[in-house]
Amino acid sequence: MTTDGRKNGLTRRTALKLGSTAGTGALLGSLAGCTESLGGGSGGGSSNALVTENRIGSSDAGTELVHWLLPDASHSQDDNPALAKVYEEFFRTWAENHSDAKIKLEYQTNLEQMKTKLLQVAAKGSAPSMAQVDSFWVPNFTRHLQPATAAIEDEDDWYPFVKDVIVENGEWQAVWKNTDCRALFYRQDLIDKYNDGEPPRTWDELVRVGTEIKEREGMAGYMYNGGKWEATTFDNLAMFWAQGGDLVDDQGTPVLGEGKNKEALLNVFKFFERTIDSGVTPQRVANINDYGLLRQAALNGETAMFLGGNWQIATIKQNVDSEEEWKKWQVAEIPQMTADISATGTGGWTVGVFEQDEEKRQAALDYAGLFAKRENMGKFCKAGGYLPTRKSVFEEVSYFSEDPYMQVFKKLLENGRARPGVPIYLTISSEWQTAAGKVLTGQASPKKAVETMIRNVNAEYQG
Repeated sequence: MTTDGRKNGLTRRTALKLGSTAGTGALLGSLAGCTESLGGGSGGGSSNALVTENRIGSSDAGTELVHWLLPDASHSQDDNPALAKVYEEFFRTWAENHSDAKIKLEYQTNLEQMKTKLLQVAAKGSAPSMAQVDSFWVPNFTRHLQPATAAIEDEDDWYPFVKDVIVENGEWQAVWKNTDCRALFYRQDLIDKYNDGEPPRTWDELVRVGTEIKEREGMAGYMYNGGKWEATTFDNLAMFWAQGGDLVDDQGTPVLGEGKNKEALLNVFKFFERTIDSGVTPQRVANINDYGLLRQAALNGETAMFLGGNWQIATIKQNVDSEEEWKKWQVAEIPQMTADISATGTGGWTVGVFEQDEEKRQAALDYAGLFAKRENMGKFCKAGGYLPTRKSVFEEVSYFSEDPYMQVFKKLLENGRARPGVPIYLTISSEWQTAAGKVLTGQASPKKAVETMIRNVNAEYQG
């Protein structure tokens, strides 16, 4: 794995461009050098091995289930040995508990093709027994997913944003096994010097502090994703959501042109313009289409603050020579229009069960349920560099409870929000990216850019 989250050709950048939730987190720095080999039985060994590259369970088992997954979501990926070992442990546990059954692993290599293919086979009644399902996709599969409620421990322990997406008519549709979030990254030494040690909570404060840093330190005050890619939308959506804005209604109809939604949208694009006009943000953010570019700017002393993803504290740690250097970087809530509101974008992956045969369905639920258990989720998220979706993991698993960064992310997730899993979102996001680019480069005023965005989204929906 590279420091930008590259796994088997699927980088975080690629995942975002393909409409994924960017749930493939970068490996945490403390695990970066791990080279443990997989336990016995993995790979292409004996036909009676409980875990092979393409099978879980004994080859002699009479009942076969099918699981669709990405290459990096199994024991066979080689970019993160620690994560591979956790997967193998889970797979082996399932196999030992289901001696009469086996799971055929069918790897998918393209996110959007996987989604399209899964929708097609589900509609025909021939879906796999279970599948790795992007949390962003779940609403598209409501008619096809089998209830996973029985696999959920302590329903109140899961974050609100999880239940907002996963629970339908009282039933949990899938097991949301990991997540991520967006946050303000800032240089503590500079914030100590220019803002009494406290990171800015509002746009006004950010511009004020950022301006002073720019003038006195000769560096950007604040940077963010502004190029033509999904993160330009998703990272900054938190500023829209925090104001009470909604992209679509309960039926999936775009509502950007309505009252508070239009006002909230316009406020965000006015903020974009303000960051450029004030000089706090360099205009070149209009070309940033990779989280690695933000990290690079941070480590090169080119910016004092940036809006990024939680995994970036690990990639910063991996790319500096001393603990003192990476600990200069701290994380906080995303600055908002006012100090009394908060939001962050969340993504991640789920395990969804499609199997309708009762015996197989229960075996599939047992598999999905492995990722729902508190101890397992702690192991899995620690190894993968992910954030847990259960609050108790942050509180009771020492790796998370003793890490000050993780405790900030725990708080941010309380106001987490996932993208709406509706078809028109892809158009909304594309139009947002285009509008942002025009505002950042001075080609359009915020008002004109927003009006064009709304008009194009509505035309696509109606057409």
